Amino acid sequence: MSDLARLPLREKKRTRVQLSCTACRARKLKCCRTHPCTNCQKRGEAHSCTFVGRGPRGKNSGNGQASPAHVQDRLQHLENLILSFTQMKKEQGQEQGLERGQENEKGGGMGLGQGTEWGAGEHVVVHPQIQQQGTEEGSSPSEVAGKLVVGETGTRYIDGSHWSAILEEVSTKQELLDGLPPRPVTDRVIALFLRSKEPVCVIVHVPTFQREYNRFWSNPQDVSISWLGLLYACLTLTVAIYQRTSEPLPRELGDQAEAVKTFRKLTAQCVVQFNYTVPGRYKVEALFLYTMGEFYRTEDAQVGVSFLLGTTIRLAMRTGYHRDPRQFPDISPYEGEMRRRVWTVLRQLDILISFQVGLPRTVQEWHQDVEPPSNISDEEFDEFTQELPPSRPEEELTTASYIRCKSRLMSVFGKIADLAYSREPVTYEDSLAIDRQLDEAHDQLPAMFKMRPLNQSIVDPSVLILRRYTLELLYQKSRCVLHRRYLGEVQTNSRYAFSRRVCMSASRNILRHQADVHHETQPGGLLYRDRQYPNSLQHADYLLGAMIICLELSQDPTGARKGSPDNDVGAVMQDREDLLSTLETSHRIFESQRGSADVQKACAALTVMLRRVKGAQNAAREQLALAQPPPYDSWQVDSSYPLVDLPEINDLPEHPSLDVIEEMLDAPTNLDWRLWDEHITNTGFEGGMELWDDPAISQI
Repeated sequence: MSDLARLPLREKKRTRVQLSCTACRARKLKCCRTHPCTNCQKRGEAHSCTFVGRGPRGKNSGNGQASPAHVQDRLQHLENLILSFTQMKKEQGQEQGLERGQENEKGGGMGLGQGTEWGAGEHVVVHPQIQQQGTEEGSSPSEVAGKLVVGETGTRYIDGSHWSAILEEVSTKQELLDGLPPRPVTDRVIALFLRSKEPVCVIVHVPTFQREYNRFWSNPQDVSISWLGLLYACLTLTVAIYQRTSEPLPRELGDQAEAVKTFRKLTAQCVVQFNYTVPGRYKVEALFLYTMGEFYRTEDAQVGVSFLLGTTIRLAMRTGYHRDPRQFPDISPYEGEMRRRVWTVLRQLDILISFQVGLPRTVQEWHQDVEPPSNISDEEFDEFTQELPPSRPEEELTTASYIRCKSRLMSVFGKIADLAYSREPVTYEDSLAIDRQLDEAHDQLPAMFKMRPLNQSIVDPSVLILRRYTLELLYQKSRCVLHRRYLGEVQTNSRYAFSRRVCMSASRNILRHQADVHHETQPGGLLYRDRQYPNSLQHADYLLGAMIICLELSQDPTGARKGSPDNDVGAVMQDREDLLSTLETSHRIFESQRGSADVQKACAALTVMLRRVKGAQNAAREQLALAQPPPYDSWQVDSSYPLVDLPEINDLPEHPSLDVIEEMLDAPTNLDWRLWDEHITNTGFEGGMELWDDPAISQI
């Protein structure tokens, strides 16, 4: 007899029947085996008390197909299991939840319970019927019953589409693919994106993206959800930009507003599906371009954009973008260079948008050690490159030239913004030291990016002209923000006269640039094809410059400041007339751009400031003529300034910013610039959170 025959026969193990309900089995509790059981009733979870062994599990109808009642039971059972897993996830803690998220990332799916955690004391009332897809004419193919979450603080309704995004049985990826327009239409929109000169597009390597794009259309089913999200983000950003410029898009897209809304929603669904909290390829880029699509969707500042950008930065840091790739040999030269580009743009927008909404920046210098990207173009390297080519001289224009040059100025502006939000006292010596750093960074700009008159730029590309203006505005704004805190102290301490001169020079230049850009973006102008400029960031800069000039004219309408020469009163008054004319020009420009709430607010603020300044100018003129103080009721606007027809104060829209401005003009020596920033640039949660209304986005 062989050795195998001598082995004892192994008794087949009998499958143990599960008698406890699913919830008690998961919590290792003794179940009374009633339905619903006592434990589930005590926890307020009678709705989720499920017995796996109950019912005709696994049995089919006579024709070999599952009966509708059985399918209905299985779907109900699956939903209850998901609720049970969600409860387990909360109890097992954050560490185990992270491990589950990493396992799901390897499988390409979204973690169980992602975005479905209920509050304490809440339970779900499940609708007893799930509508069959396509049974009624006009019904949505993905329409399923909703859920009512009942808690101690009230009830909240979860739409059925929330569950269809969780259930694996619904072909979610196919639905996302079906949302794409036909390839000829998508080709034309993507071509517009690749030809776009928007600075943020530098994070996409054009040759590589073109190859991946062609591969996608050859086999769409093999695409990852993260790359598909990147594609939808590119479509969203392109349509948003061209919608603002009123440039034509392929007519097959239909209404542009509806198109950008559809692409935006599909991008958000991809972001949710690929689990944006877990690092992965293309995820940072997709989420960032989606954020920029939100930024370009309106001309107004949005607090929600800063939240999305903060989330993107956190994801980038989890993916290691904040560490320079040279320290990690496993990262290819191509991937390392593209990481530098992404991180550089993220840092720049982090500083700008955080300052815009009145918050400290997310990334501090000590958080990162990433070097600037090389001064090379996309055509000089790709994913097969073994070693990057040497960086070209600064005077040569490449794909990365602009973000490299802007980084120097932005680094100094980041320090200035830190001072603006610092709780520690700032010495004047510290401010002067940063002022010198700012001038050095400005002097280091290559000649092609330095400001020059428009009549000497007629052969330059419009995008290059706009980038010169952007860098110059950043420099002038930095000077204003750094020195404005000392404007109120000039009256009592001549030591700060330098800060006054810097602020006045910078403010005058800012408003002159506003007039130049506005003139050249009109039909026939040099910049007409790039008229998406300015945006909400520049609007705030223009209003800051106008406010500083108004303060100067209100405090010293005659220019006879203590210690200043008074032997040429006519020249001083002429200078004041020029400043007033500059303000009126800015006011007219804002009047012509009343398409956004921010511009309307700026226009109303300038109306208040101009009325106050004109009153002070008239009073000063009469004082010089009569050599005696004018009566209070003589502060009226006369007809000697016909450039602007100012509305009555009662006709102005009600806004807290107007009260703040009047109070600042009343007491210019006690300026609170933090309060100014808060009221001028802060949109508030009521006006800046429209993007969270989308159910797909609300899960982010």
